[in-house]
Amino acid sequence: MKQLPPFVAAATMLLGTSAVVAQDTPVTVKLGEQNNSGETGTATFTPRGDKTQVVLQISGAPAAAAQPVHIHAGSCAKLDPTPRIPLQNVTNGKSTTVLDMPIAKVMSAGGAINVHKSAEDVKTYVACGDLK
Repeated sequence: MKQLPPFVAAATMLLGTSAVVAQDTPVTVKLGEQNNSGETGTATFTPRGDKTQVVLQISGAPAAAAQPVHIHAGSCAKLDPTPRIPLQNVTNGKSTTVLDMPIAKVMSAGGAINVHKSAEDVKTYVACGDLK
């Protein structure tokens, strides 16, 4: 079997390592206001082995209101209204969900994370951020 020159072997190892590191790094998505809601914030996706923790921090959210949150296909500008991945409701500006899928799978599918006004008014979007 033919061996690779040392510099090629080293480059291959470095490239392979950087791909793994990238998948093990938290990703933060900015959530922008929609429909004059006054709500903005972040969604932080943190790898947990073969799971992913998603933490939302929303400012301007109404106190004690439960706001549904989902990851949808599409983008904030052109959102598929059918949720792809449900997340825990935002309550008092916070939400934490642990997904049973690795971060690479969550992020590679793309889409947008979307906060709805309430369970009664899911058609009104109050904050959104595109997964890139």
